[in-house]
Amino acid sequence: MVDLVDPSTGRSGEAWRSETRALISLSELPGVGPVAVRAIVSALGSAEAALDASDAVAAGFLGSAAVAARRSRELHACVERILETCVRRAVRVLPMGHPRYPAALFHLPDPPPVLYLRGRLEVLDTVPGIAVVGARRATERGRRIAAELGGALARAGATVVSGLARGIDGAAHRGALDVDGTTLAVLGGDVLRPYPASHAAMHRQIAREGLLVSEFPPGTRALAHHFTRRNRVLAALSRAVIVVEAGRRSGALITVGHALDLGVEVFAVPGSIDSPQSEGTNRLVRDGAGVVVSIEELLRALNLTDDAAPAAARMAALPPAFQALLEAMGPESATVDQLARAAGLDVSVALGALASLEMEGWAERLAGMRYRRAG
Repeated sequence: MVDLVDPSTGRSGEAWRSETRALISLSELPGVGPVAVRAIVSALGSAEAALDASDAVAAGFLGSAAVAARRSRELHACVERILETCVRRAVRVLPMGHPRYPAALFHLPDPPPVLYLRGRLEVLDTVPGIAVVGARRATERGRRIAAELGGALARAGATVVSGLARGIDGAAHRGALDVDGTTLAVLGGDVLRPYPASHAAMHRQIAREGLLVSEFPPGTRALAHHFTRRNRVLAALSRAVIVVEAGRRSGALITVGHALDLGVEVFAVPGSIDSPQSEGTNRLVRDGAGVVVSIEELLRALNLTDDAAPAAARMAALPPAFQALLEAMGPESATVDQLARAAGLDVSVALGALASLEMEGWAERLAGMRYRRAG
């Protein structure tokens, strides 16, 4: 059977396994993407219900080819191959809707129906983290700065999020690993196959000491269009995105676009005006991104210093939505819906704010997506 993450809290392990099979089945249907999966699951209540729905009902969400393929032997065989590989290769599976599924991903219009994981699962409890991204064809200066940033952020207690690509991404992961920090890699292929091959050793180390995350099932190669999809997940799992180097058309700027759509803060490291690798970052600075002047100043901006300012002063510096949630919170746990109502916030806004409050040590998340004030 597939190895689920904590198959508990409200559903039996077998119920979660059945729902996971159904979500993978929907994702593997021809012409069906995460938007359609979310729509039909939300409307019908579960992926299992979506697979069992009449053709007339399913046709309201899926194309004719997908409707016809829902009960095919080929689809069944494909899903069983995926699940068998997950069991054999120790890949953990996290379906949308499970309590451990990162709440920040629901801010996306197209959250991954299923996540495939290798590594330390407790890293999920440390997101949103801080993303450090940039050019694959990075300069020596860019790689050095990325490694220094990765190390400094990890030492300050942040999870360093990146994409395990050549250049800036790899350097940021390496900086975090070298100080025994926490790092999470969001991949454009499956979690089993290192990409690029030159990062095989780092891929193995992150699988041991950090966490590898992908929405692509085992057997999926890293293709160009996968990285665009990967970037939205990377942005959603971060509370800030730092771009070290980026050309004018760098894929890192796609991550920035997703970050801005999600309300995630963006920082950029300025570079020489005659460096092609800094053209994108310099434009970000021009357009209002936070400027990385020094690592110490960046850590202060991210509230990652060892500043022992009184709690009341630090709370007063939080955004109004954060303060409202903290005021609604007490020593007893409450659901997200209860806290959102008490704070006068939309549930989607409350989810994002609670994730940040948890990351910053203000709130504690308990089983069943319940929260209480930390300390």
